[in-house]
Amino acid sequence: MRGQAPGKIILSGEHSVVYGAPAIASAVALYSYIDYTPVKGSDLIAEFMGIEVHSNHPIAKLSPLVSFLDRQFQKFVDGAIQVDKILSSPVQLVLYVLASQLPTQSLSAHFNGNSQLPIGAGMGSSASIIAAAVVLVESINKKPLSPVERYKLVKHCERLQHGKGSLIDAATVILGGVVQLQEQRVEKLPLRLDEHWYWLFTGTPQCSTGECVSYVADNHADDSVLWQSFEQCTKAMISQLQANQNPSDIIRENHDLLSHIGVVSERTQEVVGQLAKRGASAKISGSGAFIGDSSGLLLVYAKDIDAEQLFAGFNMKWGRLEQDIQGARIVS
Repeated sequence: MRGQAPGKIILSGEHSVVYGAPAIASAVALYSYIDYTPVKGSDLIAEFMGIEVHSNHPIAKLSPLVSFLDRQFQKFVDGAIQVDKILSSPVQLVLYVLASQLPTQSLSAHFNGNSQLPIGAGMGSSASIIAAAVVLVESINKKPLSPVERYKLVKHCERLQHGKGSLIDAATVILGGVVQLQEQRVEKLPLRLDEHWYWLFTGTPQCSTGECVSYVADNHADDSVLWQSFEQCTKAMISQLQANQNPSDIIRENHDLLSHIGVVSERTQEVVGQLAKRGASAKISGSGAFIGDSSGLLLVYAKDIDAEQLFAGFNMKWGRLEQDIQGARIVS
């Protein structure tokens, strides 16, 4: 049995969602998966290729692990530890989902996972692997959850990774397609992306999403005109996608706004400028960064341009953005 979940990419509204404006994201056809094979014994066997983990975990110690991680999270909330101290290993994130949701008799199994998503790229890798675990748990338990219950559970578990789970990440990887978030309200939009979208990874940001959001808040929280401009960008992006029109102007406008609030490095702005000279438009997809050269993932739109020529010379990972419509699911 296999649970599988897509990654995601933010189309618009990276920071403005904090101020009540909408944000939209699309699920992408790059997947995390977890296979489940029952075994005899008293251990849970965890094998995750992406993080090079192969470990045995006594089932008797898994319930205490869940309680320990809940206490670690509370210490973070209280300011006693930093967010990166909640987990001591990435595999604990998946163990938390499995051990908190499965009965003891179902934990005696081999859980084999992997992900096609680049880690730290802003493509929702943690939400994706959690979502794969959530649908797998649901199938093992034979207790169907509603889509809302699923993405709320993903958000709850992801808090261990980032300090605060992302509702738009959780909803997008669970629902698939294009998802809009505004004022904590989730809506799946009937939008399709054409074949002219790409992603380009500028490198892992040197600051976390939470740190970036705090930086922007400290410098721009009271600028209502700015956030209205972000909101107009998102609404214009939705309109362009609905009409199947070229969104290049909206992407460039969004990029200028993100540069204004200080989350696009000079190096990334140079990359965006080079892409523009080659006929493409680009902007960051995610929180970006206010320090360092890397800004995470770039969303790129390029019509009638050879992709190999477009990204030649950047020495960065890139790919064609293929949309996932189904979201997290069990696959044979």
